[in-house]
Amino acid sequence: MLEISPERLDELLKKQKAFFEAGKTRGLEVRLAALERFETIFVEKKEELLEALQTDLGKPTLEAFLAEYHFLLQEVRLLRKSLKQWLRPRRAKSPFYFWPCRNEVRLEPHGQVLIIAPWNCPVQLALAPLLSAVAAGNTVILKPSEEVPACETFLEKLIAECFDSEWVTVVTGGAKFTSSLLDLRFDFLFFTGSTRVGKIVAQKAARHLTPAILELGGKCPCVVDASVDLEETAKRILIGKLFNAGQSCFAPDFVAVDNQIEEALVEELQRVLSAFPWEEEMARIVNGRHYQRLRALCQEGDFRKGDDGPNVLHLAPRIVSGGTWSDSLMQEEIFGPILPVVGYADREDLLEKLSHLPVPLALYCFSTNEAFVDDLTMRVPSGGVCVNDVAKQGSNLEMSFGGKGESGYGRYRGQRSVEAFSYERAYTKRFLWFDPFESIPPRGKQARFLQKWMK
Repeated sequence: MLEISPERLDELLKKQKAFFEAGKTRGLEVRLAALERFETIFVEKKEELLEALQTDLGKPTLEAFLAEYHFLLQEVRLLRKSLKQWLRPRRAKSPFYFWPCRNEVRLEPHGQVLIIAPWNCPVQLALAPLLSAVAAGNTVILKPSEEVPACETFLEKLIAECFDSEWVTVVTGGAKFTSSLLDLRFDFLFFTGSTRVGKIVAQKAARHLTPAILELGGKCPCVVDASVDLEETAKRILIGKLFNAGQSCFAPDFVAVDNQIEEALVEELQRVLSAFPWEEEMARIVNGRHYQRLRALCQEGDFRKGDDGPNVLHLAPRIVSGGTWSDSLMQEEIFGPILPVVGYADREDLLEKLSHLPVPLALYCFSTNEAFVDDLTMRVPSGGVCVNDVAKQGSNLEMSFGGKGESGYGRYRGQRSVEAFSYERAYTKRFLWFDPFESIPPRGKQARFLQKWMK
């Protein structure tokens, strides 16, 4: 894709600003009609979407359908069903000396929004925030990832069919273009990606005091204590880890297991990995650079299922046991189908080790000991928590999703998305009637009266 020229980008931003200021995104019926049109066209393009995901990432059909088609379909339907209710002004009380008075808190759109999407879930993580930004009444510039050109093309065509360019437009380009895009003044930024790039986005947003949501990642721990059912635990961990070949911001990054059952859990993970053809239905690594980074983290002695395929960017899923918390695998987010397993001696040992890691996007815990779960979730912060399963906390439109600290800030999904792309505007209406509390000099008598009664 060719990058948009600076002159055309400037012209586009001016048109979007004029479009917004003319109120063309504001009416409820206009927003609902846009969402309905999107749903119709999106359903028509299902096969085209799945084909693009297969081209770029080799995503298995079921994974692509669930994460990048059905999830978005449910979200747009939820928006259409509930938007009128969510946008209803919230009444607020007022002190008696304001009477008669009517107060409301209204959700107002920010204005011009920039959304920067990642490559790992390139359609869902582009369109989910975009739909909410439109529902909230904003105009949108969407910058998809250049790492997934087929999906980039799909998004460009889809958006062109669904929206006027003054309302929503896709722009394309590499890292240098994205950096220059961030130098422009927007009213709101939404970024999904790595913590490293997220810090750059935050710095650039701060120059214009632009509010932002950063959805990042981190080393999401998966803690397993000695009370669990090993077979079910191993299956659920691997299902979550190997989804999209581990290229998910809230995939379990490593397993921390009680020393008492470490060997037994490793054996069960290896058995489950061997028992099913995971390697036959697994996405490939996005590009050669990421493949080589992951391959450098692997050792010959790692337990793996299948063979690596460098020419097709396939990395065999691996379980790495016998390591320590200081190993190279434990120093950065893996973002691939490699699962390290490390042991801990007791609860305090575990908490001490986890305390040295940045706050993750997700914390997973497998345990039937409620006291252990409560202590762990109380003392280890994270963006979200899931007990006795993986990823369910991040796949529910009825709950907000987001990080904390180095895993990002801000929340979205469902109703929280519409709120995220809006700001609360206080609205007070009084009446031109006699006001016994009107303050006009001289105020001596009024001051004595008010100090007597306003205690």
